[in-house]
Amino acid sequence: MKLFVVALIGLAIGIDADTGVFPNSSRQEHRRAEQVTQVFINEFHYDNAGTDQDEFVELAFPSDMFNLNGYYLEFYNGRTGNNHGKRYDTIALSACINGVLSGGKRFCTVNVSKVQNGNNGGDGLALVDPNNLVLQFISYEGTITAVQGAAQGMTSTDIGVQETRTTPIGYSLQLGGTGCALSDFTWQSPSAASKGGVNIDQVMESCGSPTLLPTEFPTTASPVGTPFNSGVVENGGFESGTTATTVAPTLLPTEFPTTASPVGTPFNSGVVENGGFESGTTGWYAQYAPAVQISLVSTVSHSGSNSLLVTGRTGGWHGVAQNMLPKMIPGVTYEVSAWVKLANVASDTFILTFKQVDDRGTTYNNAGRIVTAYQDSWTQAKSEFTLDTVGTLTELTLYAEGPASGVDLYLDDVSAVVLGTESPTTSHPTPSPTPPPTTAPPTSPPTTAPTSPPTFTPTPSPTAPPTDPPTTAPTLPPTTSPTTLMPTAPPTAPPTTLPTLPPTLSPTTLMPTGQPASPPITAPTFNPTLSPTTVAPTLLPTEFPTTASPVGTPFNSGVVENGGVAPTLLPTEFPTTSPPTPFPNNFEGPFFTSENSSENVIIPQPPLPVQEPRTNCPHLESGLLDWHDPTTWGGSLPVAGSDVTLPNNSRVIVRQPISTQLGLITIPVSSELIFGEDPSEISMDVSGFEVEGAMSAGSDTCRLETPLIITLHGSRPVDIATNSREASFKGISITGRLEMHGKRYYKTWSRLAKSVSPGDNFLFLQDEVNWQPGQEIVLVTSAVKDSRDWHQNEELTVGSVALNPVSGVKAVVYLTSSVQYSHVANSGYQAEVGLLSRMITIQGSADDSEPTDPDPLTCSGSARYGDTGRPCSDKELTGFGGHIMVHSGGQGYVEGVELYRMGQTNVLGRYPMHFHVLGNNCEGCYFRDSSVHRSFYRCISVHGTHNTTVSENVAFDVTGYCYYLEDGVEEDNTISFNLAALIHMLGTPATGNGQSTPLALQSETLTLPADVTASGYYITNMHNTIVGNVASGGWAGFAFPVLYSPLGQHRNDNMRPANRLSLLIDGNTAHSTGWWWSHAGAFYFGGSLYYNANDQLVYNAGRDQSHNRKPCLVDKCAEGNCDGYCQLYDQAWNKITNSKTYLVPSVGIGSWSGRMEVVGYEAHDVALGLEALESGFWIDDMLVVCRTGEPWLMPVDASPHRVKGDGFFWYDTGQEHIVSNSTFRNCGFRDGFDHYDTSPTRGCDGNSVNGCHGGSTVFGFLTHSDQFTPELMQATKDLRYEDCGRRFKLHDYRGDTQPSTVSGRNQNWVDVDGTASGLEEPTLIGSGLADAGLWWKIDDNVVHDPDGPLEFIRQNDGPERGLGHIRVEWDPSLHDTVGTSTCGNGQGYPCEAIGRVRHLGSLFANDPGLPMTAQPEIVGPVGGFGWLLTLDGGSPKKLDIRFVEVDASTPLILAIAYPLQTSFTITANAAYCSESEWYSCQESFTPVNSVSEVRNSDGNTYYFDASTGLLYLRVIQPPQTFTGDLTFSGTPEWHLWDNDSPGKWGNGKALGRFSRAGVTLPIQAYGPWLEIVADCVSSSGVYCSDAAPTTSVDPDDVCSVGYTQVSYDKCCNLSTGDCEFPS
Repeated sequence: MKLFVVALIGLAIGIDADTGVFPNSSRQEHRRAEQVTQVFINEFHYDNAGTDQDEFVELAFPSDMFNLNGYYLEFYNGRTGNNHGKRYDTIALSACINGVLSGGKRFCTVNVSKVQNGNNGGDGLALVDPNNLVLQFISYEGTITAVQGAAQGMTSTDIGVQETRTTPIGYSLQLGGTGCALSDFTWQSPSAASKGGVNIDQVMESCGSPTLLPTEFPTTASPVGTPFNSGVVENGGFESGTTATTVAPTLLPTEFPTTASPVGTPFNSGVVENGGFESGTTGWYAQYAPAVQISLVSTVSHSGSNSLLVTGRTGGWHGVAQNMLPKMIPGVTYEVSAWVKLANVASDTFILTFKQVDDRGTTYNNAGRIVTAYQDSWTQAKSEFTLDTVGTLTELTLYAEGPASGVDLYLDDVSAVVLGTESPTTSHPTPSPTPPPTTAPPTSPPTTAPTSPPTFTPTPSPTAPPTDPPTTAPTLPPTTSPTTLMPTAPPTAPPTTLPTLPPTLSPTTLMPTGQPASPPITAPTFNPTLSPTTVAPTLLPTEFPTTASPVGTPFNSGVVENGGVAPTLLPTEFPTTSPPTPFPNNFEGPFFTSENSSENVIIPQPPLPVQEPRTNCPHLESGLLDWHDPTTWGGSLPVAGSDVTLPNNSRVIVRQPISTQLGLITIPVSSELIFGEDPSEISMDVSGFEVEGAMSAGSDTCRLETPLIITLHGSRPVDIATNSREASFKGISITGRLEMHGKRYYKTWSRLAKSVSPGDNFLFLQDEVNWQPGQEIVLVTSAVKDSRDWHQNEELTVGSVALNPVSGVKAVVYLTSSVQYSHVANSGYQAEVGLLSRMITIQGSADDSEPTDPDPLTCSGSARYGDTGRPCSDKELTGFGGHIMVHSGGQGYVEGVELYRMGQTNVLGRYPMHFHVLGNNCEGCYFRDSSVHRSFYRCISVHGTHNTTVSENVAFDVTGYCYYLEDGVEEDNTISFNLAALIHMLGTPATGNGQSTPLALQSETLTLPADVTASGYYITNMHNTIVGNVASGGWAGFAFPVLYSPLGQHRNDNMRPANRLSLLIDGNTAHSTGWWWSHAGAFYFGGSLYYNANDQLVYNAGRDQSHNRKPCLVDKCAEGNCDGYCQLYDQAWNKITNSKTYLVPSVGIGSWSGRMEVVGYEAHDVALGLEALESGFWIDDMLVVCRTGEPWLMPVDASPHRVKGDGFFWYDTGQEHIVSNSTFRNCGFRDGFDHYDTSPTRGCDGNSVNGCHGGSTVFGFLTHSDQFTPELMQATKDLRYEDCGRRFKLHDYRGDTQPSTVSGRNQNWVDVDGTASGLEEPTLIGSGLADAGLWWKIDDNVVHDPDGPLEFIRQNDGPERGLGHIRVEWDPSLHDTVGTSTCGNGQGYPCEAIGRVRHLGSLFANDPGLPMTAQPEIVGPVGGFGWLLTLDGGSPKKLDIRFVEVDASTPLILAIAYPLQTSFTITANAAYCSESEWYSCQESFTPVNSVSEVRNSDGNTYYFDASTGLLYLRVIQPPQTFTGDLTFSGTPEWHLWDNDSPGKWGNGKALGRFSRAGVTLPIQAYGPWLEIVADCVSSSGVYCSDAAPTTSVDPDDVCSVGYTQVSYDKCCNLSTGDCEFPS
């Protein structure tokens, strides 16, 4: 049959009819000629007027092709010179999927940047198929002879037309004409572009099946070696080696004989990929690798050349598997078969099993496929299988398993064929031509084999017409009359030799001599002039012979590529049903893209790589000495173990692996070691490198395209932590220049576009990637805990990658094994996927790098959320990998490199990559698009070095801080678009109670004590660019420790790293971190590192108030005093933008100190969105989703209901926080809190899947303290609650049964627009605690919130309503007891009331008021009739008022009762002030005659009512350092200062304030005070002896006659409704 086909098509394509083989010179050209009619370049654009715009290439391909996966374009340089004929760019066409249909073709447009303009010799492009065969090689403005790439040695065809610099924008070069094949069209002059469709002057006709000859197979045997019909399989008979022989194998309407093929004949593997193992192990993977191994065997096979050997099995379920999910169709029945032979036992059970996972769970199906296998013969396991699914099918895997542990087996000819096609079962004779029959063929096939090759004679064509004629004609019609091949007598035995002479035939069709054993699904086509009418490439109901074919006869492999494959021009019959969906059901969305992966932050993306010609390749330069040439070394090659020094003034190249392990390689200053390219791999094993000259692998414009592996050897010395070795000891020491440039993979990491479930074997990505099969990747955890003892990161292997498989997905990565854990992609966050493999690998040896003290993973400690597991603190301390150190003036440029088993635990300076004390001398140095994994100490250290770049790297499984700014002096570096995952701490993870943790001290086992909080990023100096990074795991994600002085070699530098201002911190993400301490923020601005008196490094992981961050516009160190005070007008703010945190059981962003602006922030699935302790902190555009609804993945004993679901906490004292334009979603506990929202999904409940703690709240207030109490600290604007539970909680951790605290009663909040309270109007919020009396409940319009409890005061109900704060002091000895014996910070000290303050007026006459204690802070509503202060001890003889915070527009009137004969001296006193002609330092108050005069004064008067004994004064907020200025007079004068008043000497403003987003909070001034001295008639101690009078005059009579007080600031005539306010 093979010879018959050759004769049939030989005239058309130049095949040697005598040999049946393509001549070597014409085989590729034939292939190209056939394919080019199917896929061709149809239009492109490269030049136009002005700057080139919208450059593109359009491809046309047949409508029945789904994609151009595997095809690619190569762009060639035609300019004269060294680059002529060189390839300057390659673009894969895998994005061309389901192109636009038009005119019977699909059209796909590829946008291309920097297409060369053809000047000086022309430029060109080649279209190359998946087998690297060139389909077109065209050029413009000249011809090119390619010197590299797929077109190497070929000369281009000049298309004869061109574009110029005057071509209008929007024009292109296009094919024109009428037809369907490339040869029908010619290139036209530039015209308006027609991307994505038929060109302007083009008429596209249907081609039918242009490259395919309709053929029928006989139903009896074929001659030995005759090709068969492989259906849609390209090269199914492997007669063209492992490459394909045509582009469009999917359009073959074919009949197959109904008799079987002999032993050795390939079979139809159907939808099984590589079922005959003729393409190696492609498509298959070992189940339970690495113990189980699979290998190709060519000495044993059931058919074809190969079988698969499975060894290393330690269980009956161990074996080999293939993912069938994308291949099999629900509802279709398949005949499943496999042939097995045992290797080392006589017999055992073999099972062929389908594992299926859908909505009903996991099921296993092996019905009819459990057989006894034998060592001395092949056994077939075979039965039918119908794919029956329920819901979404997420896994379908075919397993070959069964024999007992230790049994090795051979596997071959695995198939899954759509029912209706048949596999060979009996022998088949070798046919020869017979005359065409005049009657219908016989009804049954021959049943016995011939004893010798029978003689065939032609038979006539059937007289009956075909039952289902096709409707179009082929393009290559046969030229002779039809014949058929038919035996003259039944064969009696199979043939044993090849026929000596081929039959001479001139047929136009092949006709069976008998009816098939079963009818095909569709009618066979007998008319050779017609082609098929339907196309369904994955459902081929081809018929197979029911008897055996001669030995060596190919089979029908169905849809399997390289399954045994057939001649390429044989038409096949197809069913009339639609083709299957090219992707499984779970390829359905929704998908998350980089555009919708966040709700309100913008995560930046790394720049696209610049696609430039490959130039300046060091290994291609002339004058290089060959390492492997003995003459390079004076006559003999370096021997194993020897140290090697390169010759001076030499450039030595390594072009192939070095088989011996060498010692230290020294590269002199005048020399260079260059690594070349070898497709198989270049490897080198050494103890180290001393690079004084240069060491190069590629260049930044010539990145290595083949593997290079450098392995560093050396064992860990016992004393290495205290006695460091030279930098070249198991390292690469660079004092010269390091150039390492591996192939560019982009992107180096991406995010999931859709969640991944256990059992999935593919990943949807948000970005296009050019990752390659066999590369290792890390699928980053979506769990809450991420630690050595428990994590859910997964290392996986790429099987293949398809780009843009469906809308919304940029790439799908197929895996060689299934995913074990769930990994989440939702609208708020998506797990990352990082590429670990690189073309260049530098690694520590497997023999001497791993720790000798591995963690047994059995340690435990105090429970965290119910889990007691933790890493063992005294383990994993001996890792000793390789390292790279650029130092002493060296320069390093590293990209595309994998660093594996690197870093030396606790050895200072020995990190995987280390830029060491280079200052500004390594500007432009970089470490980028590389990976670091299984590191024993850090990732990349930038140490005493500035202006370097660390970008687009992937780090995984790292001990100690990863991306590391070492001493705190490092500035102007860029750390961008990096990924850090699974970071391990050294020692015991820092944890503690309250705000403190135990101190960590430097030791031999803890070189850097901060490593007890090891995190992904260690930013000791914020004056760097930190953009687009991700941190997963670690104690925190991004650590910003406070360094008061630099460390190490720079400790005496005159600078304070903590106060350096942020340069750019934008678009960073942290997740799965913060497990070990409730304050360990995913972004953690805290922890202090310093030297103690013993010169020992100390790390305080908690709040250290002796080391605070104080950003300032003025460098106080440069002024000579790093501790100098930063004036208000010099204060600065660090800023972080577009940050995201998720899956954090602590706090998303936590800051103990440092003014900051957090603009653009999202937190999802967190315990607390943000906490900050600082005067001057702005949070804008924040979204906190306490629970997204995703299950929290935690250790088995842990539960999310032990984790809070809080939005934001107001702290207790010394703060100014403004929150604006922010949203809270699903925060606050649900049960029992439906005051604002009754939705059944509001907030979170106490379930164990994704619940929250019962004390959770949207807003919390710290109210445990009597010592530390709030001032005017918090304001909000434009807030939103979405489906929240409890909104407010006064949080007193002492318990609800304790007496209320000063901080609890003084809680306050400026709700600028009422969006916090829900009143939707300006609101003042105060405490709702009962023992605050009516202090906050100032009228009947106040709204009580039961959750806090809080009171909501409508600010617009009075003209001057506001909030005020003062501290009154009258008894220093009493106040000094605060925090020591009275009024403590939650310790239980007594804090009894010793006085009261209430509002003036009869409405409050019976109100006990707000208790006054030894902690004499008062916060309350102002703008009313006034506050009345009374003390149980009497009237104070001397009373100081400090820390005033009040707006000038809201008068604070203070009244104090005194004996009637008392006189007063009242002064205001400035701090840090000297009298001058410009400023005064003291103001004496003058008496006036009414309260009204006091109220309307500038705050420097008082009124003593002799009838009531009440002293009235207006308290205003004064400047800090003066009491009078020249604003309104030529001499210093006191006046009413407001927020516009200028500061001293014109610097800043007179009053402290914090303003953002149109919201202003006053800031109290430290130092100035208002002093009241009462001249009592008699006194006792600090009080006047006489009591204040009780007279008939009512001091609470604040209303005019006929008016009744209805509020603290309003009296109304209840009859008329008229109201009055204080005036």
